[in-house]
Amino acid sequence: MTKDAVKKYTDELGFAGMILHYISRFMTKTENQVIGKLTMRFGRVKKNRLVFKNREMMDCTDNPEAFYEYLINSGYNREYEIIWMVSEKKKFRNRKIRNVKFVTAENKYGWSSPMAFYYGATADFFFYSHNSAGLNRYRCKGQKVVNLWHGCGYKDAEQGKKKQNIKPDFDYALVPGPVFVKTKSRLWNCEPERLLMMGYPRYDWMLHPSMSKTEILEKLFGWNGKKAVLWMPTFRKSDLGGCAESEIEFPCQLPAIQNIRELHEIDNYLREYEILLIIKKHPLQTGWEQNEQEFTNIRYVTETLLDEKQVKLYELIGISDGLLSDYSSVAVDYLLLDRPLGYVLADYDMYKEKRGFVFENPLEYMPGEKIYNACDIRRFMEYLTDGTDNYMQERAQSLKKMHNKTENYCKRLADYLQL
Repeated sequence: MTKDAVKKYTDELGFAGMILHYISRFMTKTENQVIGKLTMRFGRVKKNRLVFKNREMMDCTDNPEAFYEYLINSGYNREYEIIWMVSEKKKFRNRKIRNVKFVTAENKYGWSSPMAFYYGATADFFFYSHNSAGLNRYRCKGQKVVNLWHGCGYKDAEQGKKKQNIKPDFDYALVPGPVFVKTKSRLWNCEPERLLMMGYPRYDWMLHPSMSKTEILEKLFGWNGKKAVLWMPTFRKSDLGGCAESEIEFPCQLPAIQNIRELHEIDNYLREYEILLIIKKHPLQTGWEQNEQEFTNIRYVTETLLDEKQVKLYELIGISDGLLSDYSSVAVDYLLLDRPLGYVLADYDMYKEKRGFVFENPLEYMPGEKIYNACDIRRFMEYLTDGTDNYMQERAQSLKKMHNKTENYCKRLADYLQL
């Protein structure tokens, strides 16, 4: 407990919340030591028990949700008991699904239910997307741990640290394709055999959205224009500790945009050609100040809006006509759609210095327009309007290196694991 930490939790949770946080941490560590160790010693793996966990406060989303959804729709819950470890259990109070339970893990005070450690130790398969949070630190013999992960992109996942000193806690981890077996085995300090080139469960949402383009855009924005382009910048400035790229900041929190006037000029161009530009706010990015009402053809979308409208992010990606991104994994994912890509590289040199890349020459793995300013963004929109596609062949070549394509990613994973 440090002075800075106490101040941080007091600011976030209030004085009483800060006290609860430290009490919860003590209780959780005690539960882990007592229940975890006892269960590992005297318990056994339950062969039909599956446990799912996202990052804290990101309950039932992303790759774990996509795979879980497939299992439920395919009737696996008739044979399997499925446990979700969630931060806000009350959100799932009305979800009554056969053989599915929700238990508290890492709530806003950092507390995890004793049952979380029991289920974590006795699961046949433990699936997670960001980290296991030590919930299965003490596990029964025979458990299989599958890291579903949350994307392979261009940025160095360890801020320049090329090798970890400890072995990872998973038996298998998913990567999209061949080139990432090399990058991830190095970063995670694990044998290449642990990395499954099967892509991510959420790809099924992207390739087969549950709604049409018209339905999704109408639901989110009331839009019925010609084209929709998605801009998904990775985060720079954030409150996340230990991230060197937090020193990078732009006037509108958008690389390549110098001021609000340029954004208005782009909006005017989009209006003329009936294009909607959807800017997805990264949940870790701070400093967003733009008033969406200032624009006619630029819209901002958040996780909250998507949740309210019941639209999956990867469904929105799947119906877009083009993508602007940068060093994010979404640019890799988008190759599966074989549509125009623009890489916004206004801070390329600075990002390389601050964060670093997993590839020696990342540009070789970027089959799309290179964008450095607002004029380049307008040119990308022009190409999209008139059908110019200068990178079709490069995308096809990159696809072979970066993906192992299939029609149903969830089914392939379930079959491989022999569920």
